Amino acid sequence: MKSNPFIRDNHKFGAETFLSMFLSQYQFVLGADLDIYSENDGIFNDDNPCNIYFILQRPKVTIDPKSFSSNENRALFDFLVHNKEDKQRISLCIGLPKAESEIKLITNYPFSEFELVDDTKTLLMARASSLIDHISAEKKLSTEILDYEILYIGQAYGKIGNRTALDRLSTHETLQKIYTHALTNNPDSDIWVLLTKFSQLNMLFSGGVDEEFYPKENQKRDDDLINDFIDNKGLVITEKQKINFIEAALIKMFEPSYNKEFKNNFPDEKHLSYSECYSLDIRALKIELETSEMVRRIYSKKTGRKIYHSEMFEFKNDEDRISLLGIN
Repeated sequence: MKSNPFIRDNHKFGAETFLSMFLSQYQFVLGADLDIYSENDGIFNDDNPCNIYFILQRPKVTIDPKSFSSNENRALFDFLVHNKEDKQRISLCIGLPKAESEIKLITNYPFSEFELVDDTKTLLMARASSLIDHISAEKKLSTEILDYEILYIGQAYGKIGNRTALDRLSTHETLQKIYTHALTNNPDSDIWVLLTKFSQLNMLFSGGVDEEFYPKENQKRDDDLINDFIDNKGLVITEKQKINFIEAALIKMFEPSYNKEFKNNFPDEKHLSYSECYSLDIRALKIELETSEMVRRIYSKKTGRKIYHSEMFEFKNDEDRISLLGIN
């Protein structure tokens, strides 16, 4: 077992700052509905912008019209989960207490959307891919096949800092490329977009050092670091720096198939998009995504399916500095 680095007294510095970024808000939007979402005030809008997004893929879900039947105030039908040549059938029964006459199904090819109506009104209008998640949560159906695979992670940040992911996604070349690729190679899949917002937690550690090996310049550095942290109530980091940090760390964590830039070079102080952040002398960044409240999990081939993804990155690999990675 490794020793606890915080109880050592021979570190180069006696004070270090750490940055934690954690997922605080998120929303899944079917790619086909992105324009509709952007026109309405959802979780994310101009007053609450989203600057990091995930492009996701999962099997298409449709309703099987031939399976439909109704019995008084109940509708019975099957959803089909398309997985290449295989189709998983999920039988459902939905109660519709407002029905006043026979319940009928209205749907057209490719049967991804449908309506349940009686003689006078619409009782339910839904997308199969959205409704299956709601029903799964209610009935505790285990359908791992409908977890979201991460294909791409990106950011949208305008020159004046107010361009949101929704602004950029409407004409995003990579999103269009993934759509084209999905239609060609995975026609039985849907493309989804995960819009996210990350919050920031600043941490300062101040511990003991060996005065015999503690030069005055190091002591001044520690004093300045502590005073700046206290005076500013945390780390001073711009929104642009924050977004660059998060995007790079997420790409390194998941290594999505459509991302290349940050797969093997984070952290790297030579990278132009976030080299300025090294001047802050942040010791490490931890990034966390906790999604236990949702029915599905997000995953990549690297990480596997989880409800909690977490990873820590150190920015300077100095063995004589405090390291959170060394804790057991």
